Amino acid sequence: MNHKSRGVTVIELILIIALIAIVGTAATPFLSNFILRNNYETTVDKVLSSLRKAQGYSMSGRNQSLWGVCLAAGNKIRLYRGSCATPAFSEDFDVPGSVAVSGLSDTTFSTLRGEPSGTLTITISTDIGIRTVSVNGAGMIGVD
Repeated sequence: MNHKSRGVTVIELILIIALIAIVGTAATPFLSNFILRNNYETTVDKVLSSLRKAQGYSMSGRNQSLWGVCLAAGNKIRLYRGSCATPAFSEDFDVPGSVAVSGLSDTTFSTLRGEPSGTLTITISTDIGIRTVSVNGAGMIGVD
């Protein structure tokens, strides 16, 4: 009788595990850089969109209120109506630990013209780069 056994030998299993370990080790730096770059770009986009949204809401008179943006406790970017500390409405975005945001002070925008309560120079930085978001006295929002 000819009897073939089916299955995987211990040597084949060890080879597969070793191959997976080698591929995983080689891919780790690429994945780490991807995640860092994604966190960085997402934070820049969120700062820009929060500023533009607050400005637009104020200009349109949404809820007959001023809208603003601030850096809230717990390293959060907050779009709010009312005040930053006790908002009547807020949208919070958690800034990842690998990203540093500085220069974002509590800023509201005027109705009709959308002028900020003060000029801003916001710096967003990581190990891979630094971007600057600026808001001038006329309400122009730009990124460098």
